[in-house]
This record gives sequence, C-alpha cells and structure tokens, in this order.
Amino acid sequence: MMDGQHSGAGTVGRELTVAGLTQGLLQPSTRFRWSQYRTLFQDAGLDTRDLHARFSAYPPQAGWQRPVWGLAALADARLRVARANREANLAFLQRHLLSTLHTAERALKIPYVFDVDDAIFLGTRGESADAIARGARHIVCGNAFLADHFQRFGPVTILPTAVDTDHFTVRSAPPVRPTLGWSGSSSGFTYLYAIEDALAQVMRALPQVQLHIVADRPPAFAKLPPERVHFTRWQPDIEVEVLKTFTVGLMPLEDSPWARGKCSFKMLTYMSCALPCVVSPVGMNREVLDLGACGLAAEGAQSWADALHALLSDEAMAWSLGQTGRRIVEQHFARRVVGAQLVELLRREV
Repeated sequence: MMDGQHSGAGTVGRELTVAGLTQGLLQPSTRFRWSQYRTLFQDAGLDTRDLHARFSAYPPQAGWQRPVWGLAALADARLRVARANREANLAFLQRHLLSTLHTAERALKIPYVFDVDDAIFLGTRGESADAIARGARHIVCGNAFLADHFQRFGPVTILPTAVDTDHFTVRSAPPVRPTLGWSGSSSGFTYLYAIEDALAQVMRALPQVQLHIVADRPPAFAKLPPERVHFTRWQPDIEVEVLKTFTVGLMPLEDSPWARGKCSFKMLTYMSCALPCVVSPVGMNREVLDLGACGLAAEGAQSWADALHALLSDEAMAWSLGQTGRRIVEQHFARRVVGAQLVELLRREV
C-alpha cells in the first residue's frame, strides 16, 4: 500500500477512522509499531489512513541541505495533519512530525494517541516531546522507562514493539560456521565497539568463529581480523534470512538514560528466530531476561567473552535458550498479541 492509501472500505458505516502520522514508510517505528498491524486493523473493522512523511522526519547529514529539507518537511507535515483532520476521527502520532521539534502537531483538531519508542525527551529540545504528550488523548510507550517519564502528562499504556512471529521464524538448520551476529542501524556501532576486546578474545580462542554485521554501512573495527568480519547491507526483504545465519545474537548497550529507552527489538527478533542471545542487562533487556532463560546477561569485557564462549561451546544450552526465547516472544511480544491490545486502545480513545 503506497503512502496516502488506506485500508477498509471508507468512512461510511465505520465506527473509527485512524490516521497514522508516521516518520516515513521505511522507518523501523513505522514498520513495527504501525504498518505491520494493517491486516489486524482490517479484521477488526478499523479504517486507517497511512500518512507517512515524504521527506523523512530527520534532517539530512549535509548542513547545506537542511534549510530546503526543513521547508519541504514542514509543508508536508502540515498537509498530512490537514488530511488527518478531514478524514479521521483519531490520529496515531509516532514521535515528532519533525524530529525534536513541536511543529504541525499544534494544528491537529482531532484527538491523537502519541506513540513513543525512544527516549526522545532527552537532549536540548526534549521539552518538545513533553509538549506533544500534554496534548495527547493517550500516550503509548514501548517500555516502562519511557512510561515512567510520560505518565506525568496523561494516561499511559505500555505496548512493546511487537515481532511478527509468522515472519521472524525458526531456522530449519544451524549455520555451517559458528557466527556471532548483530543487526541494526550504524548509529548503534558505538555499542559494538565497546565490546570489541571481548569479541577479539573469543575469536582468538575459537579460530572458526566469525562475526556478521547487518547494517546500513560497514563497521570499522580496529582489533578484529577483517577476513572474519562479514558485512551485509540491510534490506527489508533479507533481514530474516540473514538473522538465521547467526549462531548467537548480540545486543550490547551502555547503561545510560538513552539506552534505557530502547525497546529491546533487536533482542526480540533474535529470540523469535530461536537464537540464543547475549545482551547488556540494561532497561527493557533486563525485563525480558527476567521472563525466562532466553539469553545471557553480560557486563564488562570479560563477562561478554565468557558468555559468548559458553554459548559457542555448549550447543545444548544454546538450543534451550533459543527455544525458551521463541516461546517468550510468542506469549508476550507477538504481533497478534500486541496488535489486539492496540486495537482495543484505539477503540477506547474515541
């Protein structure tokens, strides 16, 4: 479905029409907190409008392009808000229409649900997120840390970023070569670099082990043998198959307010594919680990090295953790489970 198209037969006879004001068609938040529920919305009789940002909600890296982007993105945001006001009786607003700024949200005349899956209240313009939250009918937060902040501004519900367990499925056979894997945006490389010493130690001890990175650009490790570091450029049509080449999934984080705002989606996708994982026990990661033996927690270089070595050396433990992880996702984080909660919330807010 292209930008601006809608699901359902139209507003006639419909109890609820929801406009999805997102930051862009391919943004992870759009894909996994809005678009993947389209068929569930249809099945529930909800009429929806996909009003994706045409110019992205985030400024380009080149400074000279930013003024042009700002004018175009703001004009687009105003047009999308105007369409939402005309065609819907509720808006689902994902983060800011323009990153870190309170702009066209002010023109919304219909009630809106404000969806937050990162600690966007931090930073020099963090108060803009608070201002948007104050005007919301309801605030949906991806984890408890975010909910703790936003609950002062209005009613809050925690809805995790769900995984489509029919898409992120269990692999049919183990990888040919033991592989440590990480998938995500290059903005997260700083977390990977923080465990580089541990990765180097494991790769020295186990010469057959390789590292596979899936991202928008290659990483730049200083201490790892380059011939054993493999890079795949991320594309949505290969993201699941690439995960299935991993033996162990990695999710390192620093213990900071920004990291505590993360919604553990990387970890959950590993688990959905029945991969054991090693993660930093920060924020929601710790909460997921508390649900069952789905992975190992690691803090510090030696702890990371020990955990990785243990999983690479003990296939039975790795298999057991992976199976438990899959069950946890199916019970708590599956698209059908979270989607049903979202449908109920949207109906309640009109």
